[in-house]
Parts: sequence; C-alpha cells; structure tokens
Amino acid sequence: MFKNIINMFVVYALIAVFVGCDQVDKNPQQVFYRVSQAPIDHGVFSARGEFLAFVSQDQIIVADANDGVVVVQFALSDTKVTDIAISADNRLLAASFMTYVVVWDLVKQEKLGQFTVVGESEYAKTSKVAIYNNPMFLLIGMTDGSVNIIDFENKLAKRVKHHDAKISFVALGPQRQLLLSAGHDGLVNISDARTLQPKFEHKLSKRVTSLAYNLEQNLLFISDALNEQWVLKPFSSQGNSIKLSYRERFRWFRASAISPDGRYLATGSSKFWWTLWDVKTGQEIDASAIQAVTSTAMVLDMHIDRANKLMTLSSDGIVEYWEINTLINSPD
Repeated sequence: MFKNIINMFVVYALIAVFVGCDQVDKNPQQVFYRVSQAPIDHGVFSARGEFLAFVSQDQIIVADANDGVVVVQFALSDTKVTDIAISADNRLLAASFMTYVVVWDLVKQEKLGQFTVVGESEYAKTSKVAIYNNPMFLLIGMTDGSVNIIDFENKLAKRVKHHDAKISFVALGPQRQLLLSAGHDGLVNISDARTLQPKFEHKLSKRVTSLAYNLEQNLLFISDALNEQWVLKPFSSQGNSIKLSYRERFRWFRASAISPDGRYLATGSSKFWWTLWDVKTGQEIDASAIQAVTSTAMVLDMHIDRANKLMTLSSDGIVEYWEINTLINSPD
C-alpha cells in the first residue's frame, strides 16, 4: 500500500514538472511532449507516422510527429468535426463535418474544396473520413451505415451500404484494391474496391470500437465494446483466429495498431492505459500508463514503425514514444 502511494506521488510529480516545462523529457524507455495545451477532440497520425493532425478548439493543426513543431494550421468556422485524415503521401488533409467534407492541400497550405455528402437516409450524417492522393479519392462513412466513394480523377461517385448502423472505420487496402469498413452494427467488411462486392465479413455481437490491419501479413484486429477482441487472418484458407486473453470479464479498446512485421499488437483502452500483445498467442506482454494531465485522458491514435517504436497520441495533447523491443526485453 505504502509503495503504491509513493508510485502515485512520483507519477503526479512527473506530470507537474512536465506541464510546467516546454522541453522534451527523455528516459531510457520513452520520450514525450505536449503538442497542445488544450484538449484534443480528434487526432490521427499519418500513414508512416511522420506527422499528426488534430482538432483543438476552433483549429485543425498538422504538426511534425518527431518534435510537435506545427507545420500548418487552419481556422475552422464550423467546430462540429466528425473525423480527420491525412493522405499517405502527407499532401492532403480532410475533415468531415456533419453534412460535408473539406479538403486542404498541405504543401500549398490552402483549401482545395468543400463537398456535400449524403447517405441513403435523408437524416444521415458523416462519421468517418479517409483521403488518398494520386489519384485523389475520398471515403466518407455515414451514420446510416453507408459509405461514399468519390473518385475525383474519373469524376465518379459511388455509394455502398453493407452496414445497418453508424460507420466506425473506413479505409482502402494496399494498392486500393480492397475497401475495409466496420460499424456500430458489429459487422466488419472487406470488399472489392472496384465492384464493391464483399470478399470477407465477420460479425461481432457489439459495436466495433477499434480496428487495425496489416494485410501484407494477412492480419486484421477487431474489437467490440465488450469482450470480443480477435486477431483474424481474413484471406487464410485455414481460417485461423486468435482471441485476446485477459483475466477481466471485459475490456474496451479505443485505438489499436499492428506492427509491420505482424508480431505485435498495441491497444489503447478507454482510460489512460495501453497494452502490448503477442499476435500469435493473444497473450498480454505488458501494459503501461500514458502521461495524463486530466482524469479523462485516453489514447486517440497509435502507430508502430518498422523499428518497433510505438507512438501514442492522447486526448490531453500528449505524444509519447515507446520502444517495444525495450519493453519486451525488460525484466518483470
């Protein structure tokens, strides 16, 4: 008990020092800095983890993920943002609002356009967005379960509805051949991006709260809001699937990432913890608390690079770097 009190005091002391200092704090296992003094509503890393974008108050900001230096920021006249995304080449930024999407050119630092979107239901609003460049594609998930696909080069717009409830994840797979989507109906769908015909589906009992994929390694992680968290091999003839193993009755994951080599999975809880898992066994390797300024801090996004360095972005505006290899090799 006394030891726990001392540990809690040390954590809060570190946070107090951190909040009052603009310098990056370093220790053998992690580096962290605060990219925003105000709470973050939405935050994402770029595909390779070089940049991060977030919404804070009435601005959308793009910063260098290595040091938090602001690259560009745009004022928002509408603060009802539902999602944000950066293209894989770091040239385009998209933000979805209730009934429209805005796209900015990050190189020229200017607004490219604003596009109104609708679902199959007249009451549908946007819920998720993904953007791609060369050629430019937009994916917009809607609250009625539909997904809008806009091909700007060919001036084509399509809509598909594989879900019966709000879209919680949407993305294109490698070479843009696959369309991935998940929703509050518990359904995870992988379709042919051209024909929009399903190639793989998996149904959870509750809404999908987190999804991560590494299709080069034929891996798909999905989590619902209760106790179904699976690592699947969607295109394996053997149909292998691993369920995460833990002692609690349930866990709730807000964010997730699979390492490029397919060996590790990182998940962020609805609180201020993240957990490292062995993909092959589904066993927990380690768990760590993120730096937190508020009691409601949570992980918004995660990214693992090829050197097994994990980055986390929290709702408190704190970016942390974690050496997975160090955590794996550290004594219990």
